[in-house]
Amino acid sequence: MEYGAPGMKAGRRVLTPLFVLVFLLQGVHSQTSRNKFNIAKAGHKLASPPVTLKKVGDNQVVVDNGIIDVTFSSPQGLITRIKYNGLNNVLNDQIENRGYWDVVWYKPGQVSSTDYLVGTKFDIVNQTSEQIEISFSRTFSQRGSGIPLNVDKRGVSGIYMYAVLERLIGWPDVDMDQIRIVFKLNTTKFDFMAVSDNRQKIMPFDTDRDITKGRASPLAYKEAVHLINPQNHMLKGQVDDKYMYSVENKDNKVHGWISSDQRIGFWMITPSDEFHACGPIKQDLTSHVGPTTLSMFTSVHYAGKDMNTNYKSKEPWKKVFGPVFVYLNSASSRNLLWTDAKRQVQSWPYDFVKSVDYPLHHQRGTVKGQLFVIDRYIKNVTYLFGQFAFVGLALPGEAGSWQTENKGYQFWTRADKMGMFTIANVRPGTYSLYAWVSGFIGDYKYVRDITITPGREIDVGHIVYVPPRNGPTLWEIGQPDRTAAEFYIPDPDPTLFTKLYLNYSNPQDRFRQYGLWDRYSVLYPRNDLVFTAGVSDYKKDWFYAHVNR
Repeated sequence: MEYGAPGMKAGRRVLTPLFVLVFLLQGVHSQTSRNKFNIAKAGHKLASPPVTLKKVGDNQVVVDNGIIDVTFSSPQGLITRIKYNGLNNVLNDQIENRGYWDVVWYKPGQVSSTDYLVGTKFDIVNQTSEQIEISFSRTFSQRGSGIPLNVDKRGVSGIYMYAVLERLIGWPDVDMDQIRIVFKLNTTKFDFMAVSDNRQKIMPFDTDRDITKGRASPLAYKEAVHLINPQNHMLKGQVDDKYMYSVENKDNKVHGWISSDQRIGFWMITPSDEFHACGPIKQDLTSHVGPTTLSMFTSVHYAGKDMNTNYKSKEPWKKVFGPVFVYLNSASSRNLLWTDAKRQVQSWPYDFVKSVDYPLHHQRGTVKGQLFVIDRYIKNVTYLFGQFAFVGLALPGEAGSWQTENKGYQFWTRADKMGMFTIANVRPGTYSLYAWVSGFIGDYKYVRDITITPGREIDVGHIVYVPPRNGPTLWEIGQPDRTAAEFYIPDPDPTLFTKLYLNYSNPQDRFRQYGLWDRYSVLYPRNDLVFTAGVSDYKKDWFYAHVNR
């Protein structure tokens, strides 16, 4: 923070939820040729049995490639079983609460509802020995009570899943606060969760959160509990709270669960965040106790209704969410499972997607340039390089509008130390070019919009950001870098903590401890803190958050 001196058509239409199960030969497991990570070596195509599809009775469809098989309810299209590596089902025992999409929506002024995008018709779209495409569809009616959307759900060892959501002109006004994929895993098998290299731990069971049976006690909000009598006594006294495991969009590449006994990993891999809402630094949920693994495409978590989730009757809209990769692996250790899962991120962009709404690599464009900063109050310097700036493309709007924008696509990169940047694999469309530079307040927007066309590279050349100023800086507290990492983050209440975040070698995550807002009144029981410019040290004397007493 810096202080300067004063100075389409309406009607009935078919919803086509599709799961595309493309079991590729390259990169799948093999029973006869494995390396230590239990995946195909680079450049090798391993022998693999053909992909098969069979109907089981009138209400199940099973797709199998000899390594993993996936069962769908038919015609609903819910994922009811994933069989892998000797485990009959990696999902839980609640058949209608295992693997699904959902949308939280409501008409203006009404109570919210959850739509699970359940189909009413099953079709085989394409079937070969290498690829099977199946469809679960339903029809939206203006007279019905379902969410007014066209839905095309598509879902390789692992499952690539994406959805095309569409609204036509004339459909009712609606708010959609949350769009996500949910997987509820086997409650007795998966015990270890990983969100990043530094955020991995043994987790409590869902039953350990049971307040009614004395396993836990409630805290300030329902998602947080104090573990009193967990089955794993090493967790006794700690806090469990799903919000502790949130991640910024830019860092949300892979997270999931490990079964320590079975030595199996279940991972949600998101190699691109082009479809996420509100830009690279918005946080959202990942995995949490259940065991549950999420892919959050849109939500008002950490943003609230400043984020525009309202869709008007006269506003046509279509957006592709995903693909994300639900990946299963097996290895001899947790570290090998995690390392292997991270490697899968590198395979993006995907070129197997069949939807006309998803442009492949050669159908995308590139923007490049070099960003400079002019600050006339820095002596003897005319231009500064916009080093390590965040530079991105999002729907046209005012400078900084990307922070509350969720209806279009966003593409972000980091400039190098010379301010040079390249934004690759951009979907065709019209965008504004935005940026911000650590160390300088304010937001940059390029003078004109940019239209991306397939295969074209656009060089904007040298662009210049002039931060807002009324005069020279007299004093400042901290750094204008859109984090509070440099300020004082207190220790948690000694009776309410999570050991994962007691590691002082990773101070960037210390703020995730439960209840730190209450530590302010402990540190300053009678009067608010006093910061003396030129004397106080913001690393010790400025509380990291603005809180109420």
